Amino acid sequence: MPKKAKELSEVSIRRLTHTVATGEKNSELAGKPYKAVYAVGGVTGLYLQCLPPKGSEKAGARQWIYRAVIGGKRRSIGLGSYPTVPTKNAREAARALQEDIKAGIDPVIANKARKAEIVEAQKKEVTFKQAAAKYVIKRGREYKTPQQVRRLRQTLDDFVIPYIGHLLVENIERHHLIAMLENYYYDKTHTAVRVINHVEKIIQQAIIEDIRSGHNPAIWHNNLSLAFSSLNSVAPVKHQRAIDWRELPKFMKALSEYDRPAGSHPEAQCFAFMVLTISRPSEARLMEWEEVDLENKVWTIPASRMGAKSKREWKIPLMTPAIKILKAQPTKRGLVFRTHVKKEIPDAYLSSLPDGLGFDAVAHGFRTTFRTWGQEQQRFTEEVLELSLKHTNTDATRVAYARSQLFDERKKVLNAYVKWAMTGDTGQSSKVVPLTKRQRAS
Repeated sequence: MPKKAKELSEVSIRRLTHTVATGEKNSELAGKPYKAVYAVGGVTGLYLQCLPPKGSEKAGARQWIYRAVIGGKRRSIGLGSYPTVPTKNAREAARALQEDIKAGIDPVIANKARKAEIVEAQKKEVTFKQAAAKYVIKRGREYKTPQQVRRLRQTLDDFVIPYIGHLLVENIERHHLIAMLENYYYDKTHTAVRVINHVEKIIQQAIIEDIRSGHNPAIWHNNLSLAFSSLNSVAPVKHQRAIDWRELPKFMKALSEYDRPAGSHPEAQCFAFMVLTISRPSEARLMEWEEVDLENKVWTIPASRMGAKSKREWKIPLMTPAIKILKAQPTKRGLVFRTHVKKEIPDAYLSSLPDGLGFDAVAHGFRTTFRTWGQEQQRFTEEVLELSLKHTNTDATRVAYARSQLFDERKKVLNAYVKWAMTGDTGQSSKVVPLTKRQRAS
């Protein structure tokens, strides 16, 4: 048991200082100052350490230290500097440590645990606005165009940040999200659902990163959806405007006349290529020459441009009219289709073109036109038609997708479709009877 030290007065403690080595016992250190440690009494294990005026960043400092053996391990615990921490306070702090040790607590371990809790709490001091900014950057690496990133950022700025942007992600609850959605759900229903899907992903990412603990309150299905009228009752799904398949040859002729002289309207050629390959507007607009194999008449869309649902590239057979369009393009590097100022063709150019030619449709609706045409033919299977549209997540296409995307079968479908689009020839010996008439006849 350590010897109990005499309790020093405040005056005596104030006079304590470092030590200078004597010549007899410390010949090498003779005349040199070194630190001294003094037991000040009052509490067993309380010391004042006095450092020399030179030799370290803490030169001349005097510091309180409490020493004890805890569980067989010697501990030296700092209690602050003197006289910033008065003697009375140092002794009280030392007594508190003694009580902790008697209770089976190691103050050093307890202090580390408290610091870890503080760090953990600080880690969770992330506002939704901060988490959303990180999410936009992450999604930006996945999106195909800068416009998509800008739209995402604008959507969050308009519909989310003003309502919950200031809240810590850790503190967001279901009632916050309901209050947010109530501002626009019944006016912009589909937008509201898209918005909450983004919010769910942002919060889920925070949960994964331990920024938030507990459940995700932003789940829509069987959660937030129960607080609102059903989606279909408020805003039924509106399909993309599309022309009747019988009007397609007429449309292609109007498109060709619009592009006279040839090449005067690059968006018309891009649109025609989109129709002749049954591709999406963005796929045609952003098509690169490195994706084209003119010799083998194949367009290969890389997996990076196939969207998050697909991890495979996609090969599209090219019919003669589509190849003629490609060969007519003025450049053979970078983007295939460009404006006259060498920029990518804006999506709005394609979307507005049918209306400009007098047809009630949008660019994406021409995929619906193809699907209706294919159904009317009654000579193609559902899986081939679905794969022609690059739909790979349906029951009809699960097996087919594993069979090399049914390239040869799709080539036959596309050949027939292109022939109809360009000439109005069905490619059948008998006239095609519309599905509605066949149903009435039966």
